[in-house]
Amino acid sequence: MSENWYSERNGKTEVFRMDEEDISSPFYIPMKCLEITDSNKQYINVDVIIEERFDLFVNNVHITTFFASPMELEELALGFLVCEGFIEPDTKVDSIRIEDKSIYCDIEINTPELEELTHLERCGTTTYCKDVVRHNNSDTKFTTDAIIRAVGQLKEVGRIWHRTGGAHTSMVCDTAGEVLFFCEDVGRACSVDKVVGKALMNGTDLSQCMLVTTGRLASTMVSKAVNAGIPLVASKGATVHEAVELAEKAGITLVAFVRGRNLYVYAGEERIH
Repeated sequence: MSENWYSERNGKTEVFRMDEEDISSPFYIPMKCLEITDSNKQYINVDVIIEERFDLFVNNVHITTFFASPMELEELALGFLVCEGFIEPDTKVDSIRIEDKSIYCDIEINTPELEELTHLERCGTTTYCKDVVRHNNSDTKFTTDAIIRAVGQLKEVGRIWHRTGGAHTSMVCDTAGEVLFFCEDVGRACSVDKVVGKALMNGTDLSQCMLVTTGRLASTMVSKAVNAGIPLVASKGATVHEAVELAEKAGITLVAFVRGRNLYVYAGEERIH
């Protein structure tokens, strides 16, 4: 089977990089399926993306369960805790370790936050929301060319998407639209958490960056950018009413339907010049 089976069948072979051929990965597994076309039936081998279950513990308190791709789990944990508002981007994390299908984080955390975590453990919920929406005061500005350039690279960096068609890609880009970090995952939310965690682990100032991601910009996705302190989030996909309201309230720029040379700015247009 060709290494870029999915790309070939979707007319996208031109963006599959040759240096990525023959790379094995725990992201996917080869499987046989029956292909049915108008005039033919045949068995073919395809790469199918993997989704595994992981439990996250903070200071030995169970916080949530992920269904995610089994890579970059430390980044996933840190990014999730920041993006969901459990901790600040500059919170000191003593350690993150992986044991089998569990992720353990040791964090210096204050008493009210620890009490909240204990409450979550008692009530069994995995959702954490702050009553006060963080307001982004970053004066970083972006050009339309930079946003278009950034979104245009989603397919280029999406190696696992090219092989399986089942991955989401998220990127942290600079003001010029160049990719600083990117991550792929079977889940779009996990891809955002991973790339934010990766950027923070590398000491990146997220107030000077944009978040670019595949898929629809729901309010849950926008809230991740808000909590991480990212001033602009963009996608080639659509957004929803609640996400626009949240972006306006938080003072971040929300850009959707970035396709070709066109884009829609739903909130924070003053940050684009």
